[in-house]
Amino acid sequence: MVHGVSENPRFVPAAGIDALTGVYDVGVRLTMREGRWRRLIVDEIATNDPQVVLDVGCGTGTLTIAAANDLREARVVGLDGDRKVLDLARRKEGSERVEWMEGLADELPFGDGEVDALVTTLVFHHLPLGIKRAALVEARRVLRPGGRLVVADWGKPQDPVMSAAFIVLQCLDGFANTSDNRRGLVPQLITEAGFDGLRVLRRLRTVGGTFEVMAAEAPEAGPRRDVSSR
Repeated sequence: MVHGVSENPRFVPAAGIDALTGVYDVGVRLTMREGRWRRLIVDEIATNDPQVVLDVGCGTGTLTIAAANDLREARVVGLDGDRKVLDLARRKEGSERVEWMEGLADELPFGDGEVDALVTTLVFHHLPLGIKRAALVEARRVLRPGGRLVVADWGKPQDPVMSAAFIVLQCLDGFANTSDNRRGLVPQLITEAGFDGLRVLRRLRTVGGTFEVMAAEAPEAGPRRDVSSR
Protein backbone atom coordinates (compact mmCIF):
# COMPACT_ATOMS: atom_id res chain seq x y z
CA MET A 1 0.00 0.00 0.00
CA VAL A 2 1.04 3.59 -0.44
CA HIS A 3 1.74 6.61 1.74
CA GLY A 4 2.08 5.92 5.45
CA VAL A 5 4.41 4.47 8.07
CA SER A 6 7.13 1.89 7.43
CA GLU A 7 10.77 1.97 6.30
CA ASN A 8 9.58 4.25 3.52
CA PRO A 9 7.41 7.03 5.06
CA ARG A 10 5.32 7.35 1.88
CA PHE A 11 3.34 4.11 2.14
CA VAL A 12 1.15 2.16 4.53
CA PRO A 13 1.62 -1.60 5.12
CA ALA A 14 -1.05 -3.83 3.58
CA ALA A 15 -2.94 -4.29 6.86
CA GLY A 16 -2.47 -0.68 7.93
CA ILE A 17 -0.05 -1.69 10.70
CA ASP A 18 3.27 -3.37 9.91
CA ALA A 19 2.86 -6.04 12.60
CA LEU A 20 -0.39 -7.26 10.96
CA THR A 21 1.07 -7.81 7.49
CA GLY A 22 1.46 -11.55 8.08
CA VAL A 23 -2.27 -12.00 8.74
CA TYR A 24 -3.47 -9.67 5.97
CA ASP A 25 -4.63 -12.44 3.63
CA VAL A 26 -6.62 -14.15 6.38
CA GLY A 27 -8.25 -10.87 7.37
CA VAL A 28 -9.34 -10.09 3.81
CA ARG A 29 -10.65 -13.61 3.29
CA LEU A 30 -12.73 -13.51 6.50
CA THR A 31 -14.08 -9.97 6.30
CA MET A 32 -14.13 -8.82 2.67
CA ARG A 33 -16.14 -11.44 0.72
CA GLU A 34 -13.22 -11.48 -1.71
CA GLY A 35 -14.70 -14.34 -3.73
CA ARG A 36 -17.40 -11.91 -4.88
CA TRP A 37 -15.02 -9.34 -6.35
CA ARG A 38 -11.55 -10.72 -7.12
CA ARG A 39 -12.88 -12.84 -9.99
CA LEU A 40 -14.95 -9.88 -11.22
CA ILE A 41 -11.85 -7.66 -11.39
CA VAL A 42 -9.79 -10.22 -13.32
CA ASP A 43 -12.63 -10.70 -15.81
CA GLU A 44 -13.02 -6.94 -16.22
CA ILE A 45 -9.37 -6.27 -17.03
CA ALA A 46 -9.32 -9.26 -19.40
CA THR A 47 -12.07 -7.88 -21.65
CA ASN A 48 -9.70 -5.84 -23.85
CA ASP A 49 -7.05 -8.59 -24.19
CA PRO A 50 -4.40 -6.50 -22.39
CA GLN A 51 -0.72 -6.98 -23.08
CA VAL A 52 0.48 -5.07 -19.99
CA VAL A 53 -1.44 -5.22 -16.69
CA LEU A 54 -0.37 -3.19 -13.65
CA ASP A 55 -1.62 -3.86 -10.11
CA VAL A 56 -0.84 -0.75 -8.04
CA GLY A 57 -0.52 -1.38 -4.31
CA CYS A 58 -0.60 -5.11 -4.99
CA GLY A 59 -0.01 -6.09 -1.37
CA THR A 60 0.53 -9.82 -0.94
CA GLY A 61 -0.23 -10.39 -4.61
CA THR A 62 -3.32 -12.61 -4.49
CA LEU A 63 -5.15 -10.65 -7.20
CA THR A 64 -1.96 -10.08 -9.21
CA ILE A 65 -1.21 -13.80 -9.40
CA ALA A 66 -4.82 -14.58 -10.30
CA ALA A 67 -4.58 -12.13 -13.19
CA ALA A 68 -1.28 -13.64 -14.35
CA ASN A 69 -2.77 -17.14 -14.26
CA ASP A 70 -5.64 -16.06 -16.53
CA LEU A 71 -3.73 -13.71 -18.83
CA ARG A 72 -0.87 -16.01 -19.79
CA GLU A 73 0.21 -13.88 -22.76
CA ALA A 74 0.25 -10.61 -20.83
CA ARG A 75 3.03 -8.97 -18.87
CA VAL A 76 1.54 -8.67 -15.36
CA VAL A 77 3.28 -6.33 -12.92
CA GLY A 78 2.62 -6.10 -9.18
CA LEU A 79 3.80 -2.80 -7.68
CA ASP A 80 3.94 -1.90 -3.99
CA GLY A 81 5.99 0.41 -1.78
CA ASP A 82 6.44 -2.22 0.93
CA ARG A 83 9.40 -4.58 0.45
CA LYS A 84 8.13 -6.89 3.18
CA VAL A 85 4.78 -7.46 1.49
CA LEU A 86 6.45 -7.98 -1.88
CA ASP A 87 8.61 -10.69 -0.29
CA LEU A 88 5.41 -12.42 0.87
CA ALA A 89 3.97 -12.13 -2.63
CA ARG A 90 7.06 -13.66 -4.21
CA ARG A 91 6.72 -16.76 -2.00
CA LYS A 92 3.22 -17.60 -3.25
CA GLU A 93 2.48 -20.29 -5.79
CA GLY A 94 2.31 -18.77 -9.27
CA SER A 95 4.33 -15.70 -8.31
CA GLU A 96 6.93 -16.50 -10.97
CA ARG A 97 4.43 -15.37 -13.61
CA VAL A 98 4.41 -11.85 -12.13
CA GLU A 99 7.00 -9.09 -12.41
CA TRP A 100 7.25 -7.57 -8.92
CA MET A 101 8.30 -3.92 -8.53
CA GLU A 102 8.82 -1.56 -5.63
CA GLY A 103 7.15 1.76 -6.33
CA LEU A 104 4.51 4.33 -5.42
CA ALA A 105 1.06 5.09 -6.83
CA ASP A 106 1.89 8.71 -7.61
CA GLU A 107 5.27 7.92 -9.25
CA LEU A 108 4.65 4.94 -11.52
CA PRO A 109 7.78 3.55 -13.23
CA PHE A 110 6.18 3.38 -16.68
CA GLY A 111 6.18 5.60 -19.73
CA ASP A 112 3.14 7.35 -21.16
CA GLY A 113 0.59 4.90 -22.57
CA GLU A 114 2.60 1.75 -21.73
CA VAL A 115 -0.15 0.02 -19.72
CA ASP A 116 -3.34 -1.56 -21.06
CA ALA A 117 -5.10 -2.21 -17.74
CA LEU A 118 -4.44 -0.78 -14.28
CA VAL A 119 -6.09 -2.08 -11.13
CA THR A 120 -5.81 -0.88 -7.55
CA THR A 121 -7.61 -2.52 -4.62
CA LEU A 122 -7.86 -1.43 -0.99
CA VAL A 123 -5.32 1.35 -1.55
CA PHE A 124 -7.18 4.64 -1.94
CA HIS A 125 -8.57 4.77 1.61
CA HIS A 126 -4.94 4.96 2.82
CA LEU A 127 -4.07 7.98 0.66
CA PRO A 128 -4.39 11.69 1.50
CA LEU A 129 -6.64 13.55 -0.91
CA GLY A 130 -3.75 15.11 -2.83
CA ILE A 131 -2.10 11.73 -3.32
CA LYS A 132 -5.39 10.18 -4.44
CA ARG A 133 -5.59 12.83 -7.16
CA ALA A 134 -1.93 12.46 -8.11
CA ALA A 135 -2.28 8.66 -8.29
CA LEU A 136 -5.21 8.97 -10.70
CA VAL A 137 -3.29 11.45 -12.86
CA GLU A 138 -0.43 8.93 -12.99
CA ALA A 139 -2.85 6.12 -13.83
CA ARG A 140 -4.21 8.12 -16.74
CA ARG A 141 -0.70 8.96 -17.91
CA VAL A 142 0.53 5.37 -18.08
CA LEU A 143 -2.67 3.92 -19.54
CA ARG A 144 -2.99 3.78 -23.32
CA PRO A 145 -5.99 5.55 -24.87
CA GLY A 146 -8.99 3.35 -24.12
CA GLY A 147 -7.05 1.48 -21.42
CA ARG A 148 -9.03 0.08 -18.50
CA LEU A 149 -8.88 1.42 -14.91
CA VAL A 150 -10.37 -0.62 -12.06
CA VAL A 151 -10.52 0.85 -8.54
CA ALA A 152 -11.87 -1.26 -5.68
CA ASP A 153 -12.14 0.33 -2.26
CA TRP A 154 -14.51 1.53 0.42
CA GLY A 155 -17.36 3.73 -0.76
CA LYS A 156 -19.97 5.93 0.89
CA PRO A 157 -21.81 3.81 3.48
CA GLN A 158 -25.14 2.74 2.05
CA ASP A 159 -27.00 2.57 5.38
CA PRO A 160 -26.46 3.14 9.14
CA VAL A 161 -25.12 -0.39 9.69
CA MET A 162 -22.43 0.07 7.04
CA SER A 163 -21.66 3.53 8.44
CA ALA A 164 -21.03 2.05 11.89
CA ALA A 165 -18.90 -0.72 10.38
CA PHE A 166 -16.78 1.83 8.55
CA ILE A 167 -16.16 3.78 11.75
CA VAL A 168 -14.49 0.67 13.16
CA LEU A 169 -12.24 0.48 10.09
CA GLN A 170 -11.47 4.20 10.39
CA CYS A 171 -10.27 3.63 13.95
CA LEU A 172 -7.70 1.21 12.54
CA ASP A 173 -6.69 3.06 9.36
CA GLY A 174 -7.16 6.65 10.54
CA PHE A 175 -9.96 9.17 9.98
CA ALA A 176 -8.08 11.76 7.92
CA ASN A 177 -7.47 9.74 4.75
CA THR A 178 -10.56 7.50 4.97
CA SER A 179 -12.94 10.46 5.23
CA ASP A 180 -12.80 10.96 1.45
CA ASN A 181 -14.15 7.44 1.01
CA ARG A 182 -16.88 7.97 3.60
CA ARG A 183 -17.99 11.07 1.70
CA GLY A 184 -18.14 9.10 -1.55
CA LEU A 185 -15.48 11.22 -3.29
CA VAL A 186 -13.54 8.48 -5.10
CA PRO A 187 -15.88 8.25 -8.14
CA GLN A 188 -15.77 12.04 -8.48
CA LEU A 189 -11.97 12.01 -8.33
CA ILE A 190 -11.79 9.39 -11.08
CA THR A 191 -13.97 11.53 -13.32
CA GLU A 192 -12.03 14.71 -12.48
CA ALA A 193 -8.81 12.96 -13.54
CA GLY A 194 -10.29 12.68 -17.03
CA PHE A 195 -11.45 9.07 -17.16
CA ASP A 196 -14.53 8.19 -19.22
CA GLY A 197 -17.45 5.83 -18.72
CA LEU A 198 -17.22 5.42 -14.95
CA ARG A 199 -19.44 2.62 -13.69
CA VAL A 200 -19.88 0.66 -10.47
CA LEU A 201 -19.41 -3.03 -11.24
CA ARG A 202 -20.35 -4.22 -7.76
CA ARG A 203 -21.28 -2.78 -4.38
CA LEU A 204 -20.98 -5.13 -1.39
CA ARG A 205 -21.80 -5.04 2.30
CA THR A 206 -18.75 -6.16 4.28
CA VAL A 207 -17.55 -6.26 7.88
CA GLY A 208 -15.65 -3.01 7.22
CA GLY A 209 -18.44 -1.16 5.42
CA THR A 210 -19.62 -0.66 1.83
CA PHE A 211 -17.07 -1.93 -0.69
CA GLU A 212 -17.25 -0.75 -4.32
CA VAL A 213 -15.62 -2.03 -7.50
CA MET A 214 -15.50 0.69 -10.16
CA ALA A 215 -14.23 0.71 -13.74
CA ALA A 216 -13.50 3.48 -16.26
CA GLU A 217 -11.49 4.05 -19.43
CA ALA A 218 -8.65 6.39 -20.31
CA PRO A 219 -9.90 8.82 -22.96
CA GLU A 220 -9.15 8.04 -26.58
CA ALA A 221 -7.83 11.54 -27.30
CA GLY A 222 -7.78 15.11 -26.05
CA PRO A 223 -5.71 17.25 -23.68
CA ARG A 224 -4.90 16.06 -20.19
CA ARG A 225 -6.27 17.97 -17.23
CA ASP A 226 -3.81 18.39 -14.36
CA VAL A 227 -5.79 17.98 -11.14
CA SER A 228 -2.87 16.95 -8.92
CA SER A 229 -2.57 20.35 -7.26
CA ARG A 230 -6.24 20.90 -6.44
